[in-house]
Order: sequence, then structure tokens, then C-alpha cells
Amino acid sequence: MAIRSLQQTVQNYVASASSAQAKFTAGVQNTDKDPTALAVQNQAALLAGFNNAVNSGLWARRTAAVSKSQWQTITLAKAQNYATGVQAGESKYSTKMGLVLPVIQNVVAQVDSMPSGTPAANDQRMLFYANAMRQAKANGAFG
Repeated sequence: MAIRSLQQTVQNYVASASSAQAKFTAGVQNTDKDPTALAVQNQAALLAGFNNAVNSGLWARRTAAVSKSQWQTITLAKAQNYATGVQAGESKYSTKMGLVLPVIQNVVAQVDSMPSGTPAANDQRMLFYANAMRQAKANGAFG
């Protein structure tokens, strides 16, 4: 598995912003879901992070006050901000990827040295990667 350099990773991220913006716009325009209705249905899942707002009723009132078409209009008006935001965050992304990419490269090198070719071996490789990345994050390797 070839891992790109930090510079290549950041350049690819920034270069993909315009196509990602088009996909984002199409996703908003073509959704058959009502995100405000889905948010209200998942109120219990929000309690951990939004306890005060949910318990006071503020979250439900504010969420229900915007229809699907209003949400789409508001969201699409800001769609051009996607590429701008990616470009504005390039240095932060570069800094973070400067921490993350070496960990990925190290873990991938270890995974590449593991047996492969069977479902069990491939499962072990996948689990090793996931656990190594989780451990690196827990150890503060990503800042």
C-alpha cells in the first residue's frame, strides 16, 4: 500500500475541494431525507452533548422551525463556502496530517508485513490497523 507524502496528501485534499463541493451541492439538492425530521427523531442520541438544550425544549423548537425546503435554500446558499473553507484550513490540515500521516505510514508498514490472502488473515490485518490507530489516538499521537 503506497502512502503519499504529507505534501501530496495536502495538495490532493485541497485540489479535491471543488469536485467535493459539486457532490455536496448535488447531495443537498437530491436528498429524499428530511434532516430536520431525522434530527427530531434522534433526540435521545443528542442528550449526551446537548442535554441542556434538549431538556429546555430549545433544540426541538429551533429544529422544527426550519422546513426541509428552508434548510435546502440556506444550505445551498453556503455551498460555495466548502472549497473556501478547505483552502482556509489548509495549514491546520497540514499540521494535523503532519502528525497523523507518519502514524499511518508506520502502521501500514506493519500491516504490510503481516500474512494476507485469507479472510482470517485479512481480518487480522484490518483489526490490527484499527486497533493501532485507536491506540495512537488514545496516546495523544495526533495532538
